[in-house]
Amino acid sequence: MKRRKKEVQRHQGNTGAMVFTLFAALLCVLFLLLAGNLRFLKPSEQVSHIIVQCAAEEQISPSLLEAVILTESKFDEKAVSHVGAVGMMQLMPDTAHWISEQSGLPSDNLASPEQNIPLGAWYLNYLLEKYHNNEVLALAAYNAGRGNVDEWVEKNHWPEGFSEIEKIPFPETREFVKSVVSARDRLEAEKKGK
Repeated sequence: MKRRKKEVQRHQGNTGAMVFTLFAALLCVLFLLLAGNLRFLKPSEQVSHIIVQCAAEEQISPSLLEAVILTESKFDEKAVSHVGAVGMMQLMPDTAHWISEQSGLPSDNLASPEQNIPLGAWYLNYLLEKYHNNEVLALAAYNAGRGNVDEWVEKNHWPEGFSEIEKIPFPETREFVKSVVSARDRLEAEKKGK
């Protein structure tokens, strides 16, 4: 009886280790699948054309514009965030209305890439100009709002050339900026490799 009890206990210990190992392996496979899918996510030909056209009109990098769209919506024109941001560039309706007033661009169909991307490109250019072509600050403002970034710059005495992404106070904004910069760098490297 004692011998049998030890065998059962030994078997139970191995089962726990096996379950843990299988769970860890499953997580690794899932991560690799997701990472692989995101790496190959590309805009349609129509959206690529809109990106190139809008980037040229706003005199911004097409890779930067594409990286923002990839990070914001993964090129899903029907994307709607939990706070109500709409379309590929995840524009808040109030922000899109303000952009429309400032730029003359239409904003009545934010789910349409033909409207959403030009509005977002105009806004990205506006932010780059406002922050003296500082991409980190412009991207932070795109995500967290100009008021927050202006407050951070003033409170923390960030210089015009600020580039320390890790110092951005909002974790979501910090990760957004990192993701866009990383995607932009990868897209530019791909274009150079062609």
